[in-house]
Amino acid sequence: MDKTYGISVRSVLEMEVLKGAKLIAGRGGLDRVVTSMNVMEVPDIIDWVSGGELIVTTAYSIKDDVEKLVELVPALNSRGVVGLGIKPKRYIRETPQAVINAANALSFPIFEIPPEVSFSKIITPVLTTIVNNQAQVLMDIYDLQKSLTATMLSGGNLQAITQTLHNRYGNSVAIYNEFFSSYVISATYSRRDAIYRQMENCVRDNAGERHGSDNALSWRELCKVDGRECSKITVPIYSDKKLYGYIFMWEDNREVTSVDLAVIEASTSLIALEMLKKISLFEMENNHKVSFLDDLLVNDELSQRKALANAEYFDFDIEAIHQVAVVQVINSHNSLSLSNGALYKMNNNIVRVLRRLSRSASYKLLFVNKCDNIVLVFEQSSRSPALCKQEVSQFMEVFGKALADDGLLEFISIGIGRAYPDTADLWKSCSEAKRAAGCGSVGGVRVHYFEDMGVYRFLSCDTLQNELQSFYTETLKVLVDYDRDHDSELVRTLQTYFKCGGNLKKLAEELGVHYNTVAYRIQRIKELAGVSFDNADQLLNLQIALKIYDVQRDR
Repeated sequence: MDKTYGISVRSVLEMEVLKGAKLIAGRGGLDRVVTSMNVMEVPDIIDWVSGGELIVTTAYSIKDDVEKLVELVPALNSRGVVGLGIKPKRYIRETPQAVINAANALSFPIFEIPPEVSFSKIITPVLTTIVNNQAQVLMDIYDLQKSLTATMLSGGNLQAITQTLHNRYGNSVAIYNEFFSSYVISATYSRRDAIYRQMENCVRDNAGERHGSDNALSWRELCKVDGRECSKITVPIYSDKKLYGYIFMWEDNREVTSVDLAVIEASTSLIALEMLKKISLFEMENNHKVSFLDDLLVNDELSQRKALANAEYFDFDIEAIHQVAVVQVINSHNSLSLSNGALYKMNNNIVRVLRRLSRSASYKLLFVNKCDNIVLVFEQSSRSPALCKQEVSQFMEVFGKALADDGLLEFISIGIGRAYPDTADLWKSCSEAKRAAGCGSVGGVRVHYFEDMGVYRFLSCDTLQNELQSFYTETLKVLVDYDRDHDSELVRTLQTYFKCGGNLKKLAEELGVHYNTVAYRIQRIKELAGVSFDNADQLLNLQIALKIYDVQRDR
């Protein structure tokens, strides 16, 4: 924040005490900010300077080697020194041209101080201005935080906080909540629609995370509001190194000064507290919803009665038809490390997408984050299973596209159970959804409807897993192990063989290899698996084993 309460080199030169000063080099650097001053009376000054300092000197320490200034200017510039004031005539007659050229190349201001002006007469007003600026910034921070605190203590939410910022600065303001993928805006009536459109784009582009650097307190970018070009300032909202959202302010009414920006940046921790309060309330509500669904979706009459007694609290219509879906993170091909932290973050990202889509849904959708998976309950008041399935299918199409756009779809599997008109049977829909989600990426798809899964409806049954594993081990594992040890493709060849209806010519074309190659592979499969392709039962066993392999590969 030092630069916020500093003073530019230009402003220093405009002070009354320096009215006779002459700028001799570095005009391009006059907007550099002075935050402190130092006097150079020793040749090794470079070891004692710091960024933001304006150096003044009589050049006494280098009077016998004036050319040393040529090396000193780049060194001072690299240490963040903002300029150099020299008293000529007393110890040096004039500043060498080589020094002036070096300073101009670096836009490093050098000015000559009138001989009659003492350093104290320069240092005192400059430091006084800096201290006054600092005091003003601190007072502004105090005033804004006092206003925000009063707003929060009176029950004000993010909308009220946004209005406070809008009233203070006169510009259009929006606050984006990263956790909920939601935003609030405050702008004049004529600009409200334009700001709303800008924020919709921000939500679609994941707000401000693709701009600025990880360490930036804020950044500016040009945009258009109602056809007028203006700057949009983005201020990340952090607390304890965790990002909670962003403040956006458009300079559509007046310029936001560096002091204004410092005040806003200093107040983000208070806004983060308001967001944290809302997140805590949400997580508390989510825990209640988890308990409600745990009781509702279990095959136990007492638990279901307990859940239905609280149905009204969750706006759950016991007379409607319902359908359950389960979103499950999978570890396909070791593409994702399923640590608790990674799973929590992944689920939160999925929930953010669900929140965004559920706001525009035409039907009720209850969903909870259960850490190991996300459970969704769709409600259709028409009591039509066909209509319920149609609406769920439409939602899943939009949901899948949104997940793909956010790069999340490749890490998940979605299972959808059947629709049931009786809430007592809803546990069946949940069980079916979990089994369907457990199929991972079988068939190259990520969304599985239980009633459309064919033989996989049996292969996903939990009570059969041990027997299915034994069947797979006895039938197909020898080919899987052989492929692993010999870097071959017998399993893929067998899968494609069935896909091609046993036609070896078509199989060779599908795999892009010679006919003799596939003939050899088929013969090798017969020998290793101990099967005859003339035996329909043995071929069926291989087909079933391949499907078990598909299901278990993603588990």
